Amino acid sequence: MTPPKKLLLIDDDPLAAQLMDMLVGKFSEHYGLDHSPDYAGGLARLLAGNHALCLLDYRMGDGDGLQLLREAKAKNCPTPVILLTGDTREETDLAAMESGAADFIIKRDLKPETLERAIAYAITTAEARNRLIAAAKKPG
Repeated sequence: MTPPKKLLLIDDDPLAAQLMDMLVGKFSEHYGLDHSPDYAGGLARLLAGNHALCLLDYRMGDGDGLQLLREAKAKNCPTPVILLTGDTREETDLAAMESGAADFIIKRDLKPETLERAIAYAITTAEARNRLIAAAKKPG
């Protein structure tokens, strides 16, 4: 039996972490969920490359999720990131996509089935992109 894919949640709200754990627990596929409650620790864990996907809060007490995303992408982090927010403005959605987010989900719209589908799609897309990049680097 293969171990479950690991997800990283970077969110400073412990209640949001509990909610996310409950949502992930309802998925048809089993995932492990790790939680990092702060910017610096979350960035370090994201850059370590041990997770299939990162769920990233937009507003954190000690930082901004978009800035963390930009910093990770500038360091060539291949892990797909889904930005989670309560901010419904179109500019935030566009900024997330321009910063390299795989998806943008408004927290009030979170449902187990839609979140699981977004996660599966982001992971599959990132894996395909990483295979293409690796194949392009091979000589011949």
